[in-house]
Amino acid sequence: MNPPVLSPQIHQSSCRQLRCAIIGAGPTALALAAQLQKIGLQPVLYDRGPIAANIAEYPTFMRFFSTRELLELDGFPMTIVEEKPTRQQYLQYLARFVQEKNLRVHTYTTVTSVERQPNGTFLLRLSHRDATTSTAEFDRVIVACGAWETSNTLHCPGAELPKVHTKFKEPHPYIGSKILVVGGRSGAIETALTLHRTGGIDVSLSYRRTEFNGQGVKYWLKPDIENRLARNEIHGYLGTVVERIEWQTVTLRNLQTNELTTIENDFVLCQLGYAPPVEFLRSMGIALDPATNIPSHNPETLESNIPGLYIAGVILAGNISGQIFIENSRLHGERIANHIAQQTQ
Repeated sequence: MNPPVLSPQIHQSSCRQLRCAIIGAGPTALALAAQLQKIGLQPVLYDRGPIAANIAEYPTFMRFFSTRELLELDGFPMTIVEEKPTRQQYLQYLARFVQEKNLRVHTYTTVTSVERQPNGTFLLRLSHRDATTSTAEFDRVIVACGAWETSNTLHCPGAELPKVHTKFKEPHPYIGSKILVVGGRSGAIETALTLHRTGGIDVSLSYRRTEFNGQGVKYWLKPDIENRLARNEIHGYLGTVVERIEWQTVTLRNLQTNELTTIENDFVLCQLGYAPPVEFLRSMGIALDPATNIPSHNPETLESNIPGLYIAGVILAGNISGQIFIENSRLHGERIANHIAQQTQ
């Protein structure tokens, strides 16, 4: 059952004195800040990079597959002609959202630790762009920092070579090269298809499963990649893992037969998803599921096992990618705002 929606008058009169910090400045965090404003709070947002740093790292010419209505925050309209925004259009939209809502965002400010004080408040230690440090104290803290910065990597000989990349921005640097994309979820598939459509790139795909799992693959991508593999337009190595990487080759091992296959290769694009900031969460005292790294939280309020410390966005899913997106995490703020308001009645 969702918590009841309280009137703005009750919200604002009871919450106005609370100090609230949000760690992160992506879509989830920005939508959350707007919800907290509605209950009388003036949250402070901290991000170690720019506004929406994770989205800024998306492929340069990417277009969202979600419609603008599903990506809009707090009813703030996205004034574009197209039905689906590009990466650049969405970044511009988020910048306008910050200005329109007058959000207090401290960019290039890293929260290095969060410590709960004996009086129940939280002490944040901050590292700034100019190498100075400071502290700030808050009554409530919401962690909404995403999981983009820590890429899952390969663990094999040669994985440390500079030819191995974990993030894909655009295909141009790879024209005229032989590329191996490693992974089988939406990100890896989109990367492989983009490289193939660019032309002039020899694309191979290695995936540990023998078929693509519908849970982690957008439905429109599955037939596309399967057709490309069937025609050998993209060389498919399903049911394999990377055994060894060398400067001019990659060796794959078939998980069923243990047979080794060596292919010519110039670059490896490891697209295995991203891990939540496990150590950062643990340092705050947040309990994590040992198998999935899902943080302990109340699904109705999103409060963690630490009273007054909340979690929002993709890190709620731990290691299980493909469950939380902008479309549903933009609504997390309503649950948190309602819970804070109820507590302060």
